Formats: sequence, structure tokens, C-alpha cells
Amino acid sequence: MKQWHLANLETTSTKLFKKVHQRKHLAHHNHELHFLARDIDTCLPAGLQSLRDGTYTPRCIKRRYFEDETVDQLYPTDRNFQHCLLQQIKSTFRYVMNPNCYHLAGPSGVKTATQRIKEVLDTEKPQYVIRADIHSFYSSILHHKLIQDVQKYYDDPKLLGMLAQIITNPIETPNGYQNPIRGIALRGPLSQFFSGIYLKPLDDAFLQMNVTYLRYQDDILILCQSQRQMNRCKRRLMEVLNERHLRLSRKKTRMGHIRHGFHFLGVQYSLTQPESDTTQRPEAVQLIKEMRGGWHL
Repeated sequence: MKQWHLANLETTSTKLFKKVHQRKHLAHHNHELHFLARDIDTCLPAGLQSLRDGTYTPRCIKRRYFEDETVDQLYPTDRNFQHCLLQQIKSTFRYVMNPNCYHLAGPSGVKTATQRIKEVLDTEKPQYVIRADIHSFYSSILHHKLIQDVQKYYDDPKLLGMLAQIITNPIETPNGYQNPIRGIALRGPLSQFFSGIYLKPLDDAFLQMNVTYLRYQDDILILCQSQRQMNRCKRRLMEVLNERHLRLSRKKTRMGHIRHGFHFLGVQYSLTQPESDTTQRPEAVQLIKEMRGGWHL
């Protein structure tokens, strides 16, 4: 596909809108998608032209409060345009993203990661495992660091300007507008791209460490041959996450001998002594304590 070709952008945008509108056809007659459908012939082309020109500016994110969670939502048009933007930059992933970052491949990334883990367990027979999960990852991403990371790998001023606008987009709440310095929309079309960029320093740090490293969003797995290797990986993990101003989840992080088994991407890898994946090893507790004392704003 020719990059930034307006006809191709319109085709992608129209298909996506029709798919979403069909899924919401039973929504209330005052739903914004129904209003958008009436002006689709003028709204989408104008927005796509601004995307192509590099002048696209998203509307504010809407924050909705529910009993069990808080959800930040993009307007349907912004979701549509940002999806088109993602399609334009996907071709750069092979040159920018680390190959051990599996979520960028979509659902097939889970299958690929699972196959690789089984192969390593069968052939290399690692002895120690670090199974880590980052606490509140998407809401902890610092805007200024993410913008710096994007600028490191992309040099198109129009693209950089639009991505900066999307990253720092204000949030509309019942109590007024907010301009947070951290956090990105979890369900936004570009959230997976941003997570791949933000944790690329961590992915790159383990390329030369002679261990098996995999990451799927904020889920991290490191398979080591010795306790010494595991301790080195533990220190390196702590260093990079501290620099990124991130911390590990206490409940979901464990490390120790692999005979106790581990859980990753919905699969329980049980060896000689299956254990619950919520069991936490002393090494993991110590690492989290060290990290909590080692980062601040």
C-alpha cells in the first residue's frame, strides 16, 4: 500500500466505520455513531485529509466512571483516524520494534510466543524463571519520555506532531478537563504501538544476555540457565524499569527455580512440582522492595 495515499486511507476508514456501525446498529437512536453516519461523506474525507497533511488534532478523551473501573474513551472519529494512522506506520515495525515484543503481531503473537516457550523448555531446559508483570503499566507511561522515545525512531515532523497531540490529549471529566503528565488510553488503536516503543529499552537490554526473553504488553518472561544468570537479569530488569519510572506487580511477579512451574499468557507450564502462579518467591519480594525505593518523580 502506498503510504499516505488518500484513496487507500478512505477505503480503510470506510470499512472500519461500517464494521463498527453495524455492530452498534441497535444502539439508542441518539448514539453519536448514528449522527456520524449521516455526515460520513463529509466528515471522514476531511479528517483523513488533515491526517495526510499532518494537521490532525484529536478531540478530548472522554472519561467515564463505572462501579468497578474508570474508562477513557476516544470519540468514534478519532478512533477511526488513529486506526488509519496505525496502518501507515505498521510497515516500520520491523525496523523499529524488538522481535521479542510479541503483542504487536496481534492475537497470533500469543501462539508464536507459546510455541517458542515450549521449544526452549524442550531443547535448552532452563533452570530458573523470572515471570514479571508491570503494575498499572498504561496509566504509568510518562508523556515526555514517550514523546522522546518516538522522536528517537521517527523523524517525520508531521507524524511526530500528530503523535505528540495524541499522547498529551486532554481528558474530559464530569468535573472539567484534565491535562495529565502520564497515562495513555488503554483501548486506543495506538496503545500497543506506544507500549512497544516505551518498553523497547527493556526489550533491547536482554538481546545480548544469552537468556530467553519474551514480552507481551506488560507481561514479561525470562528463562535462565543458572541462578547467577537470573540474578543478573533481575538487576538489569530493575535498572531499566526504574529508569522508565515503572514498578512490578506484587501479586503477579515471581522468580525462582523453574521446577515450581510458571504461568504466562494463559498457559500454565508445570514441570515436576506444579504451583499456583500467584505464589511469590522471596527474590521477587526483594526486587519489588528495591524498585519501590529506587524510583521517584
